[in-house]
Amino acid sequence: MELLFKNISRYISLLEKERDLISSYWIVKHLERGEHLLEEGSICRYDAFVLEGSLKGYIIDPVSGKEEIIFLAISDWWASDLESFHNQTGSKMNITAISPTTVALISRSSFNELLEKLPKLERYFRIILQNYATALLMRMYFRNAQDAKSRYKAFLMKYPALNAQIPQYLIASYLGISAEMLSKIRAQKDL
Repeated sequence: MELLFKNISRYISLLEKERDLISSYWIVKHLERGEHLLEEGSICRYDAFVLEGSLKGYIIDPVSGKEEIIFLAISDWWASDLESFHNQTGSKMNITAISPTTVALISRSSFNELLEKLPKLERYFRIILQNYATALLMRMYFRNAQDAKSRYKAFLMKYPALNAQIPQYLIASYLGISAEMLSKIRAQKDL
């Protein structure tokens, strides 16, 4: 849980008693490689913070049957289907461990109760959501307005830790290109 507290402390300060309160609302879960945190059609009952390992959020293209990566998450990142979590509706995506992974989980009711008891966490989660929304907008921009090489260069600059920890075929899917195209781009000397 220390990693979660470091993440929160980037945006707000916490007293020891507040850390204890926060800890009481979370559970820690271990996932093996390939194990689902969330399956399509299920309700996302928990918001997840990655303590260790890596996850992929993806949909299955109904026509091709291929995985389309929605997000990648490594330690110190959040991983959830926010729509399903907040609305308690069936998820349109799967979230699966890429490697052995440990997550801290909080249920929707615990999340809401914690925010009532510790209102300053609202600021933290607002900033997290703003960062998430900004990242989504930038991703849409790059997918729609940039060529594959430019997308990969931007990805390398923004997410060097992801590039080091996530298999290249998943990065290719995230960028909306084929694994073969990514291999050709990576072979170029002007990256």
